[in-house]
Amino acid sequence: MTREIRFQCVTTCSSLCCGGATIINLKEINKLYKFFPITIGFRKVYPVDSLHSNYLQDITFKYKNFYIIGDFIAGNRFSKRCRLLKNSLCTIHGEQKPLQCMIIPFSITFPEEYQDKVIREKKKGAFKNCNGFVNNFPIVWDGKFMNIELKNNFYKLKEALNFQVDLMEKIFAQLRETLFFSKFIISKDGLFEVPLTENFIKEIFIRASIEDPAEFIRIQKAMFIKELTTENFKNSLFIEALSILDKLRI
Repeated sequence: MTREIRFQCVTTCSSLCCGGATIINLKEINKLYKFFPITIGFRKVYPVDSLHSNYLQDITFKYKNFYIIGDFIAGNRFSKRCRLLKNSLCTIHGEQKPLQCMIIPFSITFPEEYQDKVIREKKKGAFKNCNGFVNNFPIVWDGKFMNIELKNNFYKLKEALNFQVDLMEKIFAQLRETLFFSKFIISKDGLFEVPLTENFIKEIFIRASIEDPAEFIRIQKAMFIKELTTENFKNSLFIEALSILDKLRI
């Protein structure tokens, strides 16, 4: 039975993978905060075996009997389309493009060897109607990544997640008294999303090499205001994020 995956991105179905939010990492904040409103998200990851468990130890932290991956969320996950799409085409390229977007349709939460499992699951859901999986398209994975650029971006993203995992664990520990923490812990899956707050934003500025925090705050406030005034659905988290940014004194 062949395991090979043939894939080539087809822009006509960009709405399937280019929703309102994407995942970015600490190293990408400095180059992307002018494009997206930024929050923090935590997701549970359950290892399928010991190999997967060993892999997760580099990019997640353990809480109780599961692993948690902490990310920075760029954009509004309740929107249907990424704010940087124009005529189904991405308008951000090269070094500016988030690594998460550059490894689509694969997943950083599984090791390279298990990406066929990722695709099988995605084809049952989000990628069910994706037009990028065609028999005469290039082979991008066959037990390992065959595309060098894809492989490099995958491991760059893994390295970036490893770089921030200690900070994400520290942030998570400070959230235990917040409203939705307990709900997230007892749920099987789900996303625990929180705004940047004063308790950890200064460390984020330092580690993300934000040279002008005042500009960051000004631009992020404008981003949240734009989302709250243009979207039909008012993201309550964005209201909270805007309130926090208004009170920050850096």
